[in-house]
Amino acid sequence: MVDRNEPSESLSTPQPIPPPRDTSSSPPVARPFQSNDLDRKTTRIVILAMLFFVTGFLGLPVLWLSKSFSLTEKLVWSIVNTVYTCALIAGTVAICIWALRPFFTAIF
Repeated sequence: MVDRNEPSESLSTPQPIPPPRDTSSSPPVARPFQSNDLDRKTTRIVILAMLFFVTGFLGLPVLWLSKSFSLTEKLVWSIVNTVYTCALIAGTVAICIWALRPFFTAIF
């Protein structure tokens, strides 16, 4: 009769390690993402469009991390984008004041 409290021989015997697979017949594996891939795929137009139409001056780190622009271009585009974004904010505030002026004059 087998005692169930004792480990069986199959558990105590080490299992052999299987040999490595032949990789020549396996499908290709995607290589991990590298930061150089981003620089190759982005263009100046995409970065500038993002700065002026999406993020405003919050997108300046993307401009400064890009290798598509020289230092002088980065400085010029940073200044232009900051002035542009401040003008948009000032215009939005002016429109809000203009739109709310009748409301405030009716209250006071």
